[in-house]
Amino acid sequence: MGNFRILWILSGFLFCLQPALMLAADLNLWPVLVKQWDSPQQRADHTGSLGPIFSETLRGDTRIISIRPLWTTFINKERGETSNHVVYPFFNWYRTDGYTLSSHFNIWQKFHNKGNGVTRFQFFPFIFSQRSPHEEERYLALWPLGGTLKNRFWRERIDFMAWPFYVRTLNNDETRTHFPYPFLHVLRGPESRGFAIWPLYGQFERENSYQHTYALWPFFYNYHDRLDEAVPYSRFGVLPFYTRETAEGLKSETYLWPFFGYTRETEPRPLYSENRYFWPFLVQGRGEERHVNRWMPLFTHEKKPNSAKRWYLWPLLKTETFTGPGPVRERTTFLYFLYRDQQQTLTSSKARLTFLWPLFGYWNDGQNRRQLQVLDPLGVFFPMNKKVKENWSPLFALYRFDDRMGHVRHSLLWDMVVWERDKGNLRSFYAGPLFEWVESSHWEVLKGLIGRDQEDGHTRFRYFWQK
Repeated sequence: MGNFRILWILSGFLFCLQPALMLAADLNLWPVLVKQWDSPQQRADHTGSLGPIFSETLRGDTRIISIRPLWTTFINKERGETSNHVVYPFFNWYRTDGYTLSSHFNIWQKFHNKGNGVTRFQFFPFIFSQRSPHEEERYLALWPLGGTLKNRFWRERIDFMAWPFYVRTLNNDETRTHFPYPFLHVLRGPESRGFAIWPLYGQFERENSYQHTYALWPFFYNYHDRLDEAVPYSRFGVLPFYTRETAEGLKSETYLWPFFGYTRETEPRPLYSENRYFWPFLVQGRGEERHVNRWMPLFTHEKKPNSAKRWYLWPLLKTETFTGPGPVRERTTFLYFLYRDQQQTLTSSKARLTFLWPLFGYWNDGQNRRQLQVLDPLGVFFPMNKKVKENWSPLFALYRFDDRMGHVRHSLLWDMVVWERDKGNLRSFYAGPLFEWVESSHWEVLKGLIGRDQEDGHTRFRYFWQK
Protein backbone atom coordinates (compact mmCIF):
# COMPACT_ATOMS: atom_id res chain seq x y z
CA MET A 1 0.00 0.00 0.00
CA GLY A 2 2.96 2.33 0.57
CA ASN A 3 3.71 2.50 -3.14
CA PHE A 4 0.11 3.37 -3.93
CA ARG A 5 0.16 6.24 -1.39
CA ILE A 6 3.27 7.65 -3.04
CA LEU A 7 1.64 7.47 -6.46
CA TRP A 8 -1.50 9.20 -5.23
CA ILE A 9 0.46 11.97 -3.50
CA LEU A 10 2.62 12.53 -6.59
CA SER A 11 -0.43 12.58 -8.86
CA GLY A 12 -2.25 15.07 -6.64
CA PHE A 13 0.81 17.31 -6.36
CA LEU A 14 1.30 17.42 -10.13
CA PHE A 15 -2.34 18.20 -10.83
CA CYS A 16 -2.33 20.96 -8.20
CA LEU A 17 0.56 22.59 -10.03
CA GLN A 18 -1.54 23.16 -13.15
CA PRO A 19 -2.94 26.64 -12.39
CA ALA A 20 0.54 27.99 -11.73
CA LEU A 21 1.84 26.56 -14.99
CA MET A 22 -0.84 27.83 -17.33
CA LEU A 23 1.26 30.81 -18.38
CA ALA A 24 3.04 28.55 -20.88
CA ALA A 25 1.56 27.27 -24.13
CA ASP A 26 3.09 23.84 -23.43
CA LEU A 27 5.21 22.62 -20.56
CA ASN A 28 7.58 19.65 -20.84
CA LEU A 29 9.30 18.53 -17.64
CA TRP A 30 9.42 14.92 -18.77
CA PRO A 31 9.15 12.48 -17.06
CA VAL A 32 7.85 14.44 -14.06
CA LEU A 33 5.20 16.53 -15.84
CA VAL A 34 4.01 17.21 -19.40
CA LYS A 35 1.21 19.74 -19.85
CA GLN A 36 -0.79 20.62 -22.96
CA TRP A 37 -3.57 23.20 -22.91
CA ASP A 38 -6.62 23.09 -25.08
CA SER A 39 -6.64 25.08 -28.30
CA PRO A 40 -8.95 26.20 -31.12
CA GLN A 41 -7.67 23.16 -33.02
CA GLN A 42 -9.63 20.90 -30.60
CA ARG A 43 -6.54 19.49 -28.93
CA ALA A 44 -7.49 18.15 -25.50
CA ASP A 45 -6.43 19.82 -22.26
CA HIS A 46 -3.99 17.16 -21.03
CA THR A 47 -1.58 16.63 -18.13
CA GLY A 48 0.73 13.61 -17.92
CA SER A 49 3.41 12.29 -15.59
CA LEU A 50 5.80 9.33 -15.58
CA GLY A 51 5.28 8.67 -19.27
CA PRO A 52 1.84 7.12 -19.80
CA ILE A 53 1.25 6.22 -16.13
CA PHE A 54 -0.45 9.36 -14.75
CA SER A 55 -2.74 11.50 -16.88
CA GLU A 56 -5.67 13.89 -16.73
CA THR A 57 -7.47 14.83 -19.95
CA LEU A 58 -10.45 17.07 -20.64
CA ARG A 59 -12.07 15.67 -23.77
CA GLY A 60 -15.14 17.69 -24.65
CA ASP A 61 -17.30 17.78 -21.51
CA THR A 62 -15.73 14.61 -20.06
CA ARG A 63 -12.75 14.62 -17.69
CA ILE A 64 -10.61 11.45 -17.78
CA ILE A 65 -8.15 10.67 -14.96
CA SER A 66 -5.88 7.62 -15.18
CA ILE A 67 -3.19 5.77 -13.25
CA ARG A 68 -2.47 3.19 -15.93
CA PRO A 69 -3.16 0.35 -16.08
CA LEU A 70 -4.58 0.24 -12.55
CA TRP A 71 -7.33 2.82 -12.62
CA THR A 72 -9.27 5.12 -14.96
CA THR A 73 -12.25 7.36 -14.21
CA PHE A 74 -14.59 9.26 -16.55
CA ILE A 75 -16.48 12.25 -15.12
CA ASN A 76 -19.20 14.16 -16.96
CA LYS A 77 -20.77 16.69 -14.57
CA GLU A 78 -23.17 18.10 -17.15
CA ARG A 79 -24.83 14.70 -17.63
CA GLY A 80 -24.28 13.62 -14.03
CA GLU A 81 -22.32 10.52 -15.11
CA THR A 82 -19.25 8.97 -13.48
CA SER A 83 -17.54 5.67 -14.20
CA ASN A 84 -14.51 4.14 -12.44
CA HIS A 85 -12.51 1.19 -13.75
CA VAL A 86 -9.83 -0.82 -11.95
CA VAL A 87 -7.63 -2.83 -14.33
CA TYR A 88 -10.41 -2.55 -16.92
CA PRO A 89 -12.44 -4.69 -17.63
CA PHE A 90 -12.02 -6.51 -14.31
CA PHE A 91 -13.74 -4.06 -11.91
CA ASN A 92 -16.16 -1.32 -12.96
CA TRP A 93 -18.42 1.21 -11.20
CA TYR A 94 -20.98 3.39 -12.99
CA ARG A 95 -23.11 6.14 -11.48
CA THR A 96 -25.70 8.44 -13.02
CA ASP A 97 -28.61 10.46 -11.66
CA GLY A 98 -30.85 7.44 -12.31
CA TYR A 99 -28.86 4.35 -11.31
CA THR A 100 -25.63 2.88 -9.93
CA LEU A 101 -23.91 -0.24 -11.25
CA SER A 102 -20.82 -2.12 -10.10
CA SER A 103 -19.46 -5.23 -11.78
CA HIS A 104 -16.55 -7.63 -12.14
CA PHE A 105 -17.07 -8.70 -15.75
CA ASN A 106 -20.66 -9.95 -15.35
CA ILE A 107 -19.71 -12.52 -12.72
CA TRP A 108 -20.19 -10.14 -9.79
CA GLN A 109 -22.73 -7.38 -10.38
CA LYS A 110 -24.83 -5.01 -8.30
CA PHE A 111 -27.40 -2.66 -9.84
CA HIS A 112 -29.59 -0.08 -8.10
CA ASN A 113 -32.33 1.89 -9.85
CA LYS A 114 -32.95 5.08 -7.89
CA GLY A 115 -36.25 5.70 -9.66
CA ASN A 116 -38.13 2.51 -8.72
CA GLY A 117 -36.00 1.43 -5.74
CA VAL A 118 -35.03 -1.91 -7.30
CA THR A 119 -31.65 -3.39 -6.28
CA ARG A 120 -30.34 -6.43 -8.16
CA PHE A 121 -27.27 -8.48 -7.17
CA GLN A 122 -25.60 -11.50 -8.70
CA PHE A 123 -22.48 -13.54 -8.10
CA PHE A 124 -22.69 -15.81 -11.11
CA PRO A 125 -23.63 -18.64 -10.96
CA PHE A 126 -24.04 -18.89 -7.18
CA ILE A 127 -26.16 -15.96 -5.94
CA PHE A 128 -29.05 -14.10 -7.61
CA SER A 129 -31.22 -11.63 -5.71
CA GLN A 130 -33.51 -8.67 -6.26
CA ARG A 131 -35.02 -6.31 -3.71
CA SER A 132 -37.97 -4.14 -4.63
CA PRO A 133 -40.77 -2.15 -2.97
CA HIS A 134 -43.13 -4.53 -4.80
CA GLU A 135 -43.23 -8.03 -3.36
CA GLU A 136 -43.99 -9.70 -6.71
CA GLU A 137 -40.63 -8.44 -8.06
CA ARG A 138 -38.46 -9.79 -5.22
CA TYR A 139 -36.48 -13.01 -5.49
CA LEU A 140 -33.48 -14.89 -4.09
CA ALA A 141 -31.63 -17.90 -5.49
CA LEU A 142 -28.61 -19.73 -4.06
CA TRP A 143 -27.27 -22.16 -6.63
CA PRO A 144 -27.25 -25.17 -6.40
CA LEU A 145 -29.27 -25.20 -3.12
CA GLY A 146 -32.49 -23.58 -4.31
CA GLY A 147 -34.46 -20.42 -4.89
CA THR A 148 -36.42 -18.36 -7.40
CA LEU A 149 -35.50 -16.04 -10.26
CA LYS A 150 -37.92 -13.71 -12.07
CA ASN A 151 -37.50 -12.36 -15.60
CA ARG A 152 -34.02 -13.80 -15.94
CA PHE A 153 -32.48 -16.09 -18.58
CA TRP A 154 -35.38 -15.53 -21.00
CA ARG A 155 -37.92 -16.93 -18.51
CA GLU A 156 -40.65 -15.19 -16.54
CA ARG A 157 -39.90 -17.35 -13.50
CA ILE A 158 -37.41 -20.09 -12.56
CA ASP A 159 -37.74 -22.20 -9.39
CA PHE A 160 -35.19 -24.85 -8.46
CA MET A 161 -34.19 -27.01 -5.51
CA ALA A 162 -31.02 -29.08 -5.15
CA TRP A 163 -30.18 -28.34 -8.79
CA PRO A 164 -30.30 -30.33 -11.09
CA PHE A 165 -32.76 -32.60 -9.25
CA TYR A 166 -35.70 -30.19 -9.51
CA VAL A 167 -36.11 -27.22 -11.88
CA ARG A 168 -39.37 -25.52 -12.91
CA THR A 169 -39.66 -22.64 -15.42
CA LEU A 170 -42.63 -20.48 -16.40
CA ASN A 171 -42.90 -18.60 -19.69
CA ASN A 172 -45.87 -17.67 -21.91
CA ASP A 173 -48.35 -19.60 -19.73
CA GLU A 174 -46.21 -22.73 -20.09
CA THR A 175 -44.74 -24.53 -17.08
CA ARG A 176 -41.81 -26.85 -17.70
CA THR A 177 -40.72 -29.14 -14.86
CA HIS A 178 -37.40 -31.05 -14.88
CA PHE A 179 -36.52 -33.80 -12.38
CA PRO A 180 -33.61 -34.04 -12.79
CA TYR A 181 -32.60 -31.44 -15.36
CA PRO A 182 -32.40 -32.06 -18.33
CA PHE A 183 -33.33 -35.75 -18.33
CA LEU A 184 -37.00 -35.85 -17.24
CA HIS A 185 -39.10 -33.00 -18.61
CA VAL A 186 -42.86 -32.32 -18.32
CA LEU A 187 -44.71 -29.45 -20.03
CA ARG A 188 -48.09 -28.16 -18.81
CA GLY A 189 -50.20 -25.14 -19.72
CA PRO A 190 -53.72 -24.04 -20.70
CA GLU A 191 -52.97 -24.93 -24.32
CA SER A 192 -49.69 -26.84 -23.93
CA ARG A 193 -48.66 -30.36 -23.02
CA GLY A 194 -45.71 -32.67 -23.44
CA PHE A 195 -42.97 -34.76 -21.84
CA ALA A 196 -39.45 -35.95 -22.55
CA ILE A 197 -36.95 -38.55 -21.38
CA TRP A 198 -33.84 -36.85 -22.73
CA PRO A 199 -32.08 -37.83 -24.96
CA LEU A 200 -34.28 -40.84 -25.78
CA TYR A 201 -37.62 -39.25 -26.64
CA GLY A 202 -39.52 -35.99 -26.32
CA GLN A 203 -42.88 -34.64 -27.54
CA PHE A 204 -44.26 -31.12 -26.91
CA GLU A 205 -47.18 -29.23 -28.42
CA ARG A 206 -49.21 -26.04 -28.10
CA GLU A 207 -52.56 -25.57 -29.82
CA ASN A 208 -52.34 -23.54 -33.04
CA SER A 209 -48.67 -22.86 -32.32
CA TYR A 210 -46.24 -25.79 -32.48
CA GLN A 211 -45.63 -29.57 -32.33
CA HIS A 212 -42.10 -30.76 -31.53
CA THR A 213 -40.94 -34.37 -31.44
CA TYR A 214 -37.43 -35.77 -31.12
CA ALA A 215 -35.83 -39.18 -30.53
CA LEU A 216 -32.25 -40.07 -29.72
CA TRP A 217 -31.53 -36.33 -29.68
CA PRO A 218 -30.08 -34.80 -31.83
CA PHE A 219 -30.27 -37.58 -34.45
CA PHE A 220 -34.04 -37.48 -35.10
CA TYR A 221 -36.35 -34.47 -34.89
CA ASN A 222 -39.68 -33.42 -36.38
CA TYR A 223 -40.69 -29.83 -35.58
CA HIS A 224 -43.76 -27.91 -36.78
CA ASP A 225 -44.20 -24.22 -35.91
CA ARG A 226 -46.68 -21.48 -36.89
CA LEU A 227 -49.55 -23.97 -37.00
CA ASP A 228 -52.03 -21.10 -37.25
CA GLU A 229 -50.67 -20.21 -40.71
CA ALA A 230 -51.85 -21.76 -44.00
CA VAL A 231 -48.45 -23.41 -44.50
CA PRO A 232 -46.66 -24.16 -41.17
CA TYR A 233 -42.91 -23.90 -40.77
CA SER A 234 -41.57 -27.48 -40.59
CA ARG A 235 -38.17 -28.98 -39.86
CA PHE A 236 -37.42 -32.70 -40.15
CA GLY A 237 -34.12 -34.50 -39.76
CA VAL A 238 -32.53 -37.93 -39.50
CA LEU A 239 -28.93 -36.98 -38.87
CA PRO A 240 -26.53 -37.25 -40.54
CA PHE A 241 -28.44 -38.70 -43.49
CA TYR A 242 -31.19 -36.24 -44.31
CA THR A 243 -32.80 -32.92 -43.22
CA ARG A 244 -35.72 -30.96 -44.66
CA GLU A 245 -37.04 -27.45 -44.00
CA THR A 246 -40.32 -26.18 -45.50
CA ALA A 247 -42.54 -23.12 -45.14
CA GLU A 248 -44.64 -20.91 -47.37
CA GLY A 249 -42.42 -20.23 -50.37
CA LEU A 250 -39.53 -22.30 -48.93
CA LYS A 251 -38.13 -25.77 -49.49
CA SER A 252 -34.66 -26.85 -48.42
CA GLU A 253 -33.19 -30.36 -48.29
CA THR A 254 -29.77 -31.59 -47.19
CA TYR A 255 -28.23 -35.03 -47.74
CA LEU A 256 -25.34 -36.32 -45.64
CA TRP A 257 -25.85 -33.30 -43.42
CA PRO A 258 -24.46 -30.67 -43.66
CA PHE A 259 -22.60 -31.24 -46.92
CA PHE A 260 -24.98 -31.66 -49.91
CA GLY A 261 -28.32 -30.06 -50.59
CA TYR A 262 -30.37 -27.27 -52.10
CA THR A 263 -32.72 -24.42 -51.15
CA ARG A 264 -35.56 -22.99 -53.23
CA GLU A 265 -37.45 -19.84 -52.26
CA THR A 266 -40.48 -18.54 -54.19
CA GLU A 267 -43.35 -16.15 -53.57
CA PRO A 268 -44.14 -14.63 -51.13
CA ARG A 269 -40.39 -14.69 -50.45
CA PRO A 270 -37.88 -13.06 -52.83
CA LEU A 271 -36.87 -15.59 -55.49
CA TYR A 272 -33.73 -17.52 -54.54
CA SER A 273 -32.11 -20.79 -55.63
CA GLU A 274 -29.08 -22.34 -53.90
CA ASN A 275 -27.11 -25.56 -54.46
CA ARG A 276 -24.67 -26.88 -51.86
CA TYR A 277 -22.17 -29.28 -53.37
CA PHE A 278 -19.89 -29.58 -50.33
CA TRP A 279 -21.01 -27.07 -47.71
CA PRO A 280 -19.50 -24.71 -46.63
CA PHE A 281 -16.80 -24.89 -49.30
CA LEU A 282 -18.74 -25.20 -52.59
CA VAL A 283 -22.02 -23.25 -52.69
CA GLN A 284 -23.85 -21.55 -55.59
CA GLY A 285 -26.84 -19.29 -55.01
CA ARG A 286 -28.78 -16.92 -57.26
CA GLY A 287 -31.75 -14.75 -56.41
CA GLU A 288 -33.44 -11.37 -56.54
CA GLU A 289 -31.69 -10.13 -53.38
CA ARG A 290 -28.97 -12.71 -52.67
CA HIS A 291 -25.99 -13.92 -54.66
CA VAL A 292 -23.53 -16.62 -53.51
CA ASN A 293 -20.54 -17.82 -55.48
CA ARG A 294 -18.39 -19.75 -53.01
CA TRP A 295 -15.40 -21.82 -54.07
CA MET A 296 -13.47 -21.90 -50.83
CA PRO A 297 -10.64 -21.50 -50.17
CA LEU A 298 -9.93 -19.94 -53.58
CA PHE A 299 -12.71 -17.37 -53.92
CA THR A 300 -16.04 -16.36 -52.39
CA HIS A 301 -18.50 -13.66 -53.40
CA GLU A 302 -21.68 -13.21 -51.36
CA LYS A 303 -24.16 -10.40 -51.86
CA LYS A 304 -27.20 -9.62 -49.71
CA PRO A 305 -29.42 -6.56 -49.37
CA ASN A 306 -27.19 -3.70 -48.15
CA SER A 307 -24.00 -5.83 -47.97
CA ALA A 308 -21.43 -7.65 -50.10
CA LYS A 309 -18.48 -9.85 -49.12
CA ARG A 310 -15.50 -11.33 -50.99
CA TRP A 311 -12.84 -13.80 -49.83
CA TYR A 312 -9.60 -14.40 -51.72
CA LEU A 313 -7.53 -17.46 -50.69
CA TRP A 314 -9.51 -17.83 -47.45
CA PRO A 315 -8.61 -16.89 -44.78
CA LEU A 316 -6.02 -14.52 -46.26
CA LEU A 317 -7.91 -11.59 -47.79
CA LYS A 318 -11.48 -10.43 -47.20
CA THR A 319 -13.34 -7.36 -48.47
CA GLU A 320 -16.78 -6.21 -47.30
CA THR A 321 -19.15 -3.40 -48.28
CA PHE A 322 -22.16 -2.23 -46.24
CA THR A 323 -24.45 0.18 -48.05
CA GLY A 324 -27.15 0.90 -45.49
CA PRO A 325 -29.00 1.92 -43.58
CA GLY A 326 -26.59 4.68 -42.60
CA PRO A 327 -23.25 5.58 -44.19
CA VAL A 328 -21.46 3.38 -46.72
CA ARG A 329 -18.76 1.28 -45.03
CA GLU A 330 -15.96 -0.60 -46.76
CA ARG A 331 -13.68 -2.98 -44.87
CA THR A 332 -10.60 -4.94 -45.95
CA THR A 333 -8.92 -7.51 -43.70
CA PHE A 334 -5.88 -9.74 -44.11
CA LEU A 335 -5.70 -12.82 -41.87
CA TYR A 336 -8.67 -11.52 -39.84
CA PHE A 337 -6.84 -8.97 -37.66
CA LEU A 338 -3.25 -8.82 -38.95
CA TYR A 339 -4.31 -5.98 -41.25
CA ARG A 340 -7.63 -4.15 -41.19
CA ASP A 341 -8.72 -1.06 -43.11
CA GLN A 342 -12.22 0.37 -42.75
CA GLN A 343 -13.62 3.41 -44.53
CA GLN A 344 -16.94 5.11 -43.81
CA THR A 345 -18.32 7.50 -46.40
CA LEU A 346 -20.75 10.26 -45.45
CA THR A 347 -22.28 12.89 -47.71
CA SER A 348 -19.35 15.28 -47.46
CA SER A 349 -16.54 13.34 -45.78
CA LYS A 350 -14.81 9.96 -45.50
CA ALA A 351 -13.62 8.52 -42.19
CA ARG A 352 -10.92 5.83 -42.05
CA LEU A 353 -9.58 3.35 -39.50
CA THR A 354 -6.47 1.26 -40.29
CA PHE A 355 -4.49 -1.26 -38.23
CA LEU A 356 -1.36 -3.27 -38.99
CA TRP A 357 -1.16 -5.49 -35.92
CA PRO A 358 0.68 -4.91 -33.66
CA LEU A 359 2.75 -2.18 -35.33
CA PHE A 360 0.37 0.74 -35.72
CA GLY A 361 -3.17 2.06 -35.61
CA TYR A 362 -4.41 5.03 -37.65
CA TRP A 363 -7.72 6.90 -37.69
CA ASN A 364 -9.10 9.82 -39.66
CA ASP A 365 -12.56 11.06 -38.69
CA GLY A 366 -13.07 12.90 -41.99
CA GLN A 367 -13.39 16.19 -40.07
CA ASN A 368 -9.74 17.30 -40.27
CA ARG A 369 -8.64 15.18 -37.32
CA ARG A 370 -6.11 12.35 -37.69
CA GLN A 371 -4.00 10.19 -35.38
CA LEU A 372 -1.29 7.53 -35.86
CA GLN A 373 0.06 5.40 -33.01
CA VAL A 374 3.08 3.07 -32.96
CA LEU A 375 2.73 0.45 -31.32
CA ASP A 376 -0.99 -0.47 -31.09
CA PRO A 377 -1.63 -4.15 -30.24
CA LEU A 378 -5.19 -3.67 -28.87
CA GLY A 379 -6.94 -1.19 -31.15
CA VAL A 380 -7.79 -3.74 -33.85
CA PHE A 381 -9.69 -5.86 -31.30
CA PHE A 382 -11.49 -2.98 -29.54
CA PRO A 383 -11.79 -0.21 -32.15
CA MET A 384 -14.85 1.44 -30.52
CA ASN A 385 -14.08 0.73 -26.86
CA LYS A 386 -13.27 4.06 -25.17
CA LYS A 387 -12.21 2.35 -21.93
CA VAL A 388 -9.49 0.32 -23.69
CA LYS A 389 -8.44 3.36 -25.71
CA GLU A 390 -7.95 5.51 -22.59
CA ASN A 391 -6.62 2.92 -20.13
CA TRP A 392 -4.50 0.53 -22.18
CA SER A 393 -3.57 2.02 -25.58
CA PRO A 394 -1.35 4.87 -24.22
CA LEU A 395 0.91 2.29 -22.53
CA PHE A 396 2.08 1.14 -25.98
CA ALA A 397 2.29 4.57 -27.68
CA LEU A 398 6.01 4.72 -28.41
CA TYR A 399 5.18 7.29 -31.10
CA ARG A 400 2.05 9.33 -31.77
CA PHE A 401 1.13 11.67 -34.59
CA ASP A 402 -1.86 13.98 -34.08
CA ASP A 403 -3.38 16.39 -36.56
CA ARG A 404 -6.23 18.49 -35.18
CA MET A 405 -7.58 20.85 -37.86
CA GLY A 406 -4.07 21.72 -39.04
CA HIS A 407 -2.36 21.65 -35.63
CA VAL A 408 0.23 18.85 -36.06
CA ARG A 409 1.96 17.18 -33.11
CA HIS A 410 4.60 14.41 -33.08
CA SER A 411 5.32 12.67 -29.77
CA LEU A 412 8.10 10.15 -29.13
CA LEU A 413 8.47 7.99 -26.01
CA TRP A 414 5.38 9.32 -24.23
CA ASP A 415 6.14 13.02 -24.85
CA MET A 416 9.83 12.86 -24.04
CA VAL A 417 10.43 14.39 -27.48
CA VAL A 418 7.70 16.57 -29.01
CA TRP A 419 7.62 18.46 -32.31
CA GLU A 420 4.63 20.67 -33.15
CA ARG A 421 3.37 22.92 -35.92
CA ASP A 422 0.25 24.96 -35.32
CA LYS A 423 -2.34 26.08 -37.81
CA GLY A 424 -0.41 29.31 -38.42
CA ASN A 425 2.70 27.24 -39.29
CA LEU A 426 4.48 28.20 -36.03
CA ARG A 427 6.84 25.39 -35.09
CA SER A 428 8.14 24.25 -31.69
CA PHE A 429 10.35 21.46 -30.36
CA TYR A 430 10.75 19.99 -26.87
CA ALA A 431 13.21 17.37 -25.60
CA GLY A 432 11.91 16.91 -22.08
CA PRO A 433 13.38 19.54 -19.74
CA LEU A 434 16.70 19.49 -21.64
CA PHE A 435 15.86 21.69 -24.58
CA GLU A 436 12.98 23.85 -25.77
CA TRP A 437 12.64 25.78 -29.03
CA VAL A 438 9.78 27.92 -30.30
CA GLU A 439 10.23 29.40 -33.77
CA SER A 440 10.82 33.18 -33.85
CA SER A 441 10.26 33.33 -30.12
CA HIS A 442 12.88 31.68 -27.94
CA TRP A 443 15.03 28.67 -27.15
CA GLU A 444 16.41 27.48 -23.83
CA VAL A 445 18.45 24.69 -22.25
CA LEU A 446 17.47 23.08 -18.94
CA LYS A 447 14.42 25.34 -18.64
CA GLY A 448 16.51 28.54 -18.48
CA LEU A 449 20.10 27.59 -17.65
CA ILE A 450 20.86 29.36 -20.90
CA GLY A 451 18.41 30.73 -23.43
CA ARG A 452 17.50 33.39 -25.91
CA ASP A 453 14.27 35.40 -26.28
CA GLN A 454 13.25 37.33 -29.36
CA GLU A 455 10.40 39.85 -29.30
CA ASP A 456 9.58 42.86 -31.47
CA GLY A 457 12.91 42.56 -33.28
CA HIS A 458 14.92 42.56 -30.06
CA THR A 459 17.08 39.65 -28.90
CA ARG A 460 17.95 38.96 -25.30
CA PHE A 461 20.09 36.16 -23.85
CA ARG A 462 19.28 34.73 -20.44
CA TYR A 463 21.51 32.78 -18.06
CA PHE A 464 20.94 30.82 -14.86
CA TRP A 465 17.13 30.99 -14.97
CA GLN A 466 16.83 34.76 -15.25
CA LYS A 467 13.33 36.13 -15.77
